[in-house]
Amino acid sequence: MRKLVLSSAVAVMLVGGSGFVMAPTIQAAKKSATVPTKFRHKWFERLENDRNPEFTKMTKHSIVMGHGSYHYTISGSNLSVKKAKGGWYRIGYTGNANPYYKVTKRNIGGKKVTVLLEKASATSSQANVMVTGKRTMTYNESFVNLK
Repeated sequence: MRKLVLSSAVAVMLVGGSGFVMAPTIQAAKKSATVPTKFRHKWFERLENDRNPEFTKMTKHSIVMGHGSYHYTISGSNLSVKKAKGGWYRIGYTGNANPYYKVTKRNIGGKKVTVLLEKASATSSQANVMVTGKRTMTYNESFVNLK
């Protein structure tokens, strides 16, 4: 009888122990990626006579993109920021083929201003130009040939 009691005690410890291991564990939420400071503005692709320009607003932990009444937000664990070659950054949804962004100076309306360049892939030969504030640009200033 003693063997049975001892075996039962071991069995209870094993079941109790495995129940403890199998209990759900609480995991901390994945931290959001951080957008570099130089990108944190509200950028517009504002062409002359365009009443509804496209925009990209980048904050420390989110991006809002769209135009007028249509826009969407990427934030939290959905946001991915990765550094690429040549000062470019891939910013967008986690796990997607995101566009590449770079901040640089360009001549817009006769003045040298800080702009945001956006290209579709690492091998793209052209990038869209976005500016801050109410500044407008011509169609020819709204893109740049990279090669």
